[in-house]
Amino acid sequence: MGNNLQQLLPENIAQALCRTLLHSLWQGLILAMLTGLIMLFTRRSSAAKRYRWLVGMLYLFSISFFFTLAACLNSPPHIDAITSNNSTASPDIWEVLNYNLLYIQKHAGLIVLIWLLVVCMRSFKMLFGFYVIERLKRTRVSRMGAAWEQKVNTLAQTMGIKRAVSLLESAVVKVPVAIGYLKPLILIPVGMVNALGMQEVEAILLHELAHICRRDSLVNLLQNFVETIFFFNPAVLWLSSLIRTEREHCCDDVAVSHTKNKVRYISALVHFEEYAHSSPGYALALTGKKGGMLQRLERMAANRNRSLNKLEMTGLALLVLLSSLFIAARPGPELASIASKSASAPLSPELRKYVHNKELAARKQFLEQKIAAGTANKAEALEFFGYKGVPVSPELRKYYQERELATGRRLRAEEAARRRTRLADSIPKK
Repeated sequence: MGNNLQQLLPENIAQALCRTLLHSLWQGLILAMLTGLIMLFTRRSSAAKRYRWLVGMLYLFSISFFFTLAACLNSPPHIDAITSNNSTASPDIWEVLNYNLLYIQKHAGLIVLIWLLVVCMRSFKMLFGFYVIERLKRTRVSRMGAAWEQKVNTLAQTMGIKRAVSLLESAVVKVPVAIGYLKPLILIPVGMVNALGMQEVEAILLHELAHICRRDSLVNLLQNFVETIFFFNPAVLWLSSLIRTEREHCCDDVAVSHTKNKVRYISALVHFEEYAHSSPGYALALTGKKGGMLQRLERMAANRNRSLNKLEMTGLALLVLLSSLFIAARPGPELASIASKSASAPLSPELRKYVHNKELAARKQFLEQKIAAGTANKAEALEFFGYKGVPVSPELRKYYQERELATGRRLRAEEAARRRTRLADSIPKK
């Protein structure tokens, strides 16, 4: 099975992807901490400012992923090896981590293949969602009439939208939905105009036009791609959920600022809340994400932005605490080697042995990589096989011996060919 995986994906690419995905986990920890700080320190800021900060964090994380991938592709794989320790002390947390990282590196091809399969399945789901949206544009739709189309164009010009915005009634959707970027379209349920007053309908149209004016469909598309790739990263999923919440807050603020009537707008939101579960997930619906309507109503009623809830605060506190303990538990062989140069800070025999074993294992791994790549010279090979206490796999030893024999046969054949050539040149031609 391992050979089949290597044929499907080159080893260097599999290793680079696996290491990049691992790096995205600790980068996600930093992302979660920064996101928590943004949510705490922008409680009195506008929803638009919070939205820009959160989207900026998503852009920064996406860019860091590609930079990390490029760095992993250009650098050889290296993970600290685990050395056997003869002491009776139990292994520390960093030794356990190193062991797990070595295991992941050994099975990088399988891990990347599973990740690709999940990404493909989620991509098919996302493409199916886009197909459903395209179907909504043509399935059981009808024009609203010239008066309402003129009303939408007037509101669009008031908000600075230069593109033509279409307005259609749909017998499929249950809540107003904004679709598209180049050719924006607003779908509203059949009978909404008759069920609500003129000002309430205008407020709802302003909400959907705000999505179009702010180009929210592009950010929503980026979120879907990021969620597809980093489906395993809870920090990314949490940030994406916050972005969707703040996006709806921004459009609520735009609608209220234009209508100057918050009560009617809240009434319209309550009217459509019961249909929230029917809105397509890849479009921008009036009711936003499921379960977020209550927060939006409380925010507009109290004029106060949401902060972190108890669960989020507890999670971030545990994250900071565990990260601090994890860093504090890290052994410092580099610091120990520097301290060994100082007469005032001699190393204990146990620490000196630990540093020596770590350096020996790193040297052994470096030589093993060179031998496997075929770039090691004879002195490095003898040094590698001469280490005592550092096990060498029989397969690698056999591979190097066969390589030495093949090299010897090739050199002897070349020397014999040169002798025959010289002998043939020395014979005088008649």
